[in-house]
Amino acid sequence: MLENYSTLQFIVRGKIFKGFCMRINDDFHETYAVVLDGYHSFCIWLDNNSSKWYASKNVVIDPDAIDEIINRISLPEQVS
Repeated sequence: MLENYSTLQFIVRGKIFKGFCMRINDDFHETYAVVLDGYHSFCIWLDNNSSKWYASKNVVIDPDAIDEIINRISLPEQVS
């Protein structure tokens, strides 16, 4: 899982997304604030009970872009 902060840059359906995500303190979930150029910031979190990722209710972004962010956040740490 992502430590504290990560820059984001990726392409989904021909559109470039740039920004960053940052882990925030949450006693109940693994939660990340996401800030992308041209979009309102939003949160993504992992529900520990269902092991399912969720995004803020009113986020206005392509669902494939959210999936890409979740994939980047949830990549297993590489062993050196």
